[in-house]
Amino acid sequence: MPRILCAGLIAVDLVFEINNFPAKGSKNRALSSQMITGGGALNAASAISSLGGKASLAGVIGDDIFGSYLRDKFHERGIDDQFVQVKPGAVTSRSANAITPDGDRTIINHRSAALIPEAIDLPAEFPFDAALVDTRWPEMALQVVEAAKRNGKRTVVDAEAPVGEATRVLKGASHVVFSEQGLADFAGEGVGALEEATHKIGGWCAVTRGALPVLCHDGKRSFEVPVSTAQAVNTLGAGDFWHAAFTLALANGLSERDAVHWSNAAASLKVMRSLASKSLPTKVEVDAAMDGTIKKRRSVQ
Repeated sequence: MPRILCAGLIAVDLVFEINNFPAKGSKNRALSSQMITGGGALNAASAISSLGGKASLAGVIGDDIFGSYLRDKFHERGIDDQFVQVKPGAVTSRSANAITPDGDRTIINHRSAALIPEAIDLPAEFPFDAALVDTRWPEMALQVVEAAKRNGKRTVVDAEAPVGEATRVLKGASHVVFSEQGLADFAGEGVGALEEATHKIGGWCAVTRGALPVLCHDGKRSFEVPVSTAQAVNTLGAGDFWHAAFTLALANGLSERDAVHWSNAAASLKVMRSLASKSLPTKVEVDAAMDGTIKKRRSVQ
């Protein structure tokens, strides 16, 4: 069972399902609402646990009621939280999420400056098989990337805007996967953006593009990996789930191309689950979906 360190944003999500995105200045009634766990690092750690890995979480929360809620969820999901700092007097990061019937989501996040992580007290031997970091707090991400590199372990960066301050993190990681917004922030828009980013970083890069194929660049050439057809009902956290699946797949010994295929299948299952669903896709479900995809590709050939 690979052990993966997920470092970055830990938050509470306040989610509202709505018929249409509201007009400015209007009052609107939600179809439903709930409070759930959020933040890229926590979403990824939850995904790792569901997909058959052992998740360790690193980041900062406040000592408020939201922080208490999150700590209960860490333990409930079997997530190791020994590297989570609790900041006295700080408010835990929180997001307001509006989800429309097509599954799309709009997010407003508040991250207190008081939650900028101090150095993580990582074991010298770095007892993880791989690490996943985001670009929210570059200093913490850089510490993880450098520790992983010293110990010959892979690190994946979830490169979301703003990316510029995390350039050292990108260059130190083994794999960088941008969102479309993150890639545009780092290398501009256009067909050559990923190639330019890859040359700047000097490593393996990719960009996820929703329902479009994932575009990858191995330093020599670019290639696309198709996304499984899925009727999306909830895209909240889908990108975090993809990055977690990709990191776990690499730790399990898959090639980059096969890891992207596996992550695409995992994310497709994730977006087909409604907000009301309390479970995440499992390794068994993803493997079964992959078997179907492989058989379909062979029949076409």
